[in-house]
Parts: sequence; C-alpha cells; structure tokens
Amino acid sequence: MASAALLVGSLGVAHAEPATDDATALDFPADFKAPFECGLRVTYSTYEGHDHNALDIIRADGGQDLGTPILASAPGTARLTEGPGAGLVVNIDHEGGWQTRHYHLDTRTVEDGQRVEQGQQVGTMGNTGVSSGPHLHYEQRLNGTAQEIVVDGEELAPYPFSYHEKYFTSTNGCDGEQPPVEKEATSLAYTGPEIVSNGESAELSGTLTDEGDEPVADRTVSFTLGTGDSEQACEGTTGSDGGATCVIDTVDQPLTDDGTVPLRLDFAGDDEYEASSHETELRITLETELEYTGPASIANDTTAELSGTLIDETGAPVADQTVAFTLGAGDTEQACEGTTTADGAVTCTVEAVDQPLTDETTVPVSLTFDGDGFYLPSEASAEVLLEYVTGSAFGLSADIPVLGLPISIGPAPESGEVRTAHAEETEPSCLERLGSALVTADVLCAQVVSDTDPTAVTASANVSEARIGLAGLSLIELSGVEVASTSTCEEQVGSVDMTLKVAGVPIEIGDTPDLEIDVDLGITGARLVVNEQIVEEDGSLTVNGARLTAPGGIDVIVGSATSAAHNCA
Repeated sequence: MASAALLVGSLGVAHAEPATDDATALDFPADFKAPFECGLRVTYSTYEGHDHNALDIIRADGGQDLGTPILASAPGTARLTEGPGAGLVVNIDHEGGWQTRHYHLDTRTVEDGQRVEQGQQVGTMGNTGVSSGPHLHYEQRLNGTAQEIVVDGEELAPYPFSYHEKYFTSTNGCDGEQPPVEKEATSLAYTGPEIVSNGESAELSGTLTDEGDEPVADRTVSFTLGTGDSEQACEGTTGSDGGATCVIDTVDQPLTDDGTVPLRLDFAGDDEYEASSHETELRITLETELEYTGPASIANDTTAELSGTLIDETGAPVADQTVAFTLGAGDTEQACEGTTTADGAVTCTVEAVDQPLTDETTVPVSLTFDGDGFYLPSEASAEVLLEYVTGSAFGLSADIPVLGLPISIGPAPESGEVRTAHAEETEPSCLERLGSALVTADVLCAQVVSDTDPTAVTASANVSEARIGLAGLSLIELSGVEVASTSTCEEQVGSVDMTLKVAGVPIEIGDTPDLEIDVDLGITGARLVVNEQIVEEDGSLTVNGARLTAPGGIDVIVGSATSAAHNCA
C-alpha cells in the first residue's frame, strides 16, 4: 500500500491522503450509502463559497440534529483529526483512493486507524468548529479531489442553496431490505378571499408547508368549493413559497341559511410528503339591485315621500336593510333613510323640499345600499321633475301704424318674466301715465306672485283709466281695469273686471271669456274683445283685459297677464 501524504483542508484540518489499491471489492461511488441510520430522512444544502462538492446535512423528520448517529458510508479505515473550522473530524479511507469526510462532530466513537464496516457508527452529529448549528459537513473524495456526491447510486447534484428543497432517505444498515418510508408531514392553510360572489370569478389560494413550516414547492393542491352536486373544483401548483392558486370562473353555489359554503383544500401526498387537507367556510354574497319607484315630480316646501325597491340577483326581495336616499346634490342635498320591508320596498320622507330650479328643471335622486356580509352594495339614481311656475304682466301696449305718424307704446310697465320654484312676490311695476294723443292710460301696475304647497302663480295688471281715440273710431273709455291669470297644477283661471264705455255708452261685460263687444266702432273690420283668453304653445294662459284690433295693423291691449304651472305630477 502506498504511503499517505498529508493534505490540509479549507476548514483548517490536516488530512491523510488515502492509499490507492486497484483491487476494489466495491464499486465506488455507486456503493456509497448515506452516513445515517436506516430509514432516516434528511435534507441538504450548500452555499456560495462552500467547499466544492461539500454538503451540509440535517434531519428532515423533525428529530433533534445534535447527537444523531453518523455511520460509515462504506468499509474503510477511520482517520481522526480536528481543526478550528471543521471541529471534530472523522475521515474514512476506502479502497481505490476514495475517502469520505465528516466534520463538526459532537462525539467520535472510533479510534484513529480503526477498521470500520459499512453502517458502523463513527460519531454523532454536532456543532463543533465554525458552525451555525448542529449539522454534518459531508464530502466524498477521490485521490484527494472532492467528487459530486452519490448516495445509493443517485447523484445529489445540483445542490440546493437552502434546506427543505431536496431530500434523501438513508438505506445504510437496512440489510438489503427497503427502509421504512418516513414521509414528512405537511399542512395546508387557506389564504384566499373570505367572501365570494355568485356569478363572479373567485381566485382561491393556499399554502403547503412541511412539519418544519418550510414551503413545499412543485406540488398539486386541489380546491373544492361546495358539496355534492354543487361542487366546483380547480387545481394549482405550489411555487417556491409553497403558495398555490386556482380560479373558479363563475361561482354558482346554492344559498344557505347562514350564507356560507364549505371549501376544502387537498394535497394527495407523494413519496416524500404525507397527504394533508384543510377545510374552511367562505361567505357567499349576492349582488343586489336598487330601483327608484317614487314620485316623478316634487314641489318645494312640500313633503316628498321617496321610495324604491331592493332585490337580489335572483330577483328575490331583500328585507330589513337600510337604504339611504339623497335628493339634490352638493350644498342642496337633502337626505333620509328607510328600511326595506318583506317585499323589498323602502320609503323615506323629506319633510320640506328645498331645491333650486335648474335649466333642466330636474332634481337628482340617488339611492344607496351599503351591503353587509351577505349582500353586495348597490346604487341607483333617477331624475325627478321640480314643479315650477312662470308669469308675466304689463299695463298697456299699442301698435298704431298711422300714415305719417306711426305710434308704438310699450308693453309697459312690465313685471318681467318670472320663473321660480319657490314662493315669491315681485314688487309691482307701476307708471303714473303712459300714452300719446291717441291712446292714454293712467296709473298702470303689473305684478307676479307665486306660491308653493300647492304650486300656484298669479300674474296681474291694473289700469285706473284708459282712453282710445283714433280718427274715425268711436271713443273707447276704460276705468278700474283689473286683469289676472292664475295657474295651479289643477287648473288655470283668467279674470277681468272693468268699466267700459263706447261712444259714451256704458257696456256690460260680465265674466264671459273672449267677449266681443257688439257695437258699431265706426271703422269697418274693427273688433273690441274683453277678457280675451289665449292658451299659448307652452301651456301658459294669457289674459288680455281689453283688446282693440283694426285694419292696417292696429293692435291695442289694455292690461295683460300670463301664467303657467310646469312639471305638475
């Protein structure tokens, strides 16, 4: 046998180079066994800067590493040494120039130079030397050069850089029998959403870990939502963090009294890991739908009873839930709440509506259901009409296109166009005198007054005295002229009162609308109508106190009032 040369390892320990012998009874490295007792499952790793083809090994069965027996991987001669980095060392010289090395031992159970057999204990796992915790530093060398490690004919390379990624189970000392399979226990945990919704997709997720709470990668996890005929299943593969996800495209689960559905996670297990499962319950939520069913129009200063319905995605009413109503927007919001009844209906009351009149003459209404653990939130909106009124009035207007001296008067005084959804009273617009040599009027006033609850408006015009004296026309005299046009959401009424004389003869006018005075006015084709009432295209009622028309475009009106109520329910 050749003499042994002295080698110095990277962990500061001297090693004797094994003698070489061409006659080998064993086939190395295929016949190397794991340096552990039969059936022990271990995990291994290396790290950057570690000795080339050197492994750190710990137990993977949850047992205590310190004191774990270390066995000879093959027969040979024990060589004991130690160093500041490697701690207590047992090297074993095998045939053919092969050597196995065992560092950081806690104890050594053989003598230096002692013959050992395969499976014989040579020491115990420890933490001596430079070590971050109990483990075995293990190498297989040929003629002093570290080789890729082989156990039971299986190459362990490439080596992982952390524990619990790769494993092997020792067959050392099993006397040729298959070692008992010691699978590592696993556990599953659900990490996905706690609430899922029928009709929507659900991304389920979970984690698979070993008994050391380390992630288990590249394993299939099954997810089963529901039971029996309603089961919905999907699968996911664990990543490096042990996490697995899968998606149920459309959740479709029956409703239960408590609103929950069972979820089961399953890992079937394999040669390395025990099967595991986890059960939990998810809440099933239902989509909801709100609809406004309240009045189409509202009026300021009145009570508005707003209403709606709340149903779920199946069309069933949703009872005992709070729905918030908001009338208006911004600074003019008015809010109230109601609780749904058994038929899903809900009402609430705004005691005194106070909303601005916009160009659109509408007011927004919004309904909001915040949802709960079972029902999803929903919203609805609508536009309701706001009742409003318009009105205008004037005292006198005249168009007299006389040749050489055309006359145009007014209309004056005017109230101005009033458009409002509130109760208002405009200041009367008055003139002491208005007219020309042919048409004159004294003390003329025009005014519009609106009201709410109920919606109403009155436009009025008053003229104390008026005189129309055209060439060839009988003199027309009017006094105490009072004209009014009143509109509510129920009716429109026009009224006229005056004293009328034609050619000095008093004329009884009564209260008949559109009364044409049947007297000779002196001009063929001339007409005098008292209490003329005209319904305009927009629904307004115009009332003219007295109106004179004659050929040539003559048109004189004494006292005129127009009113209308809009957006009435």
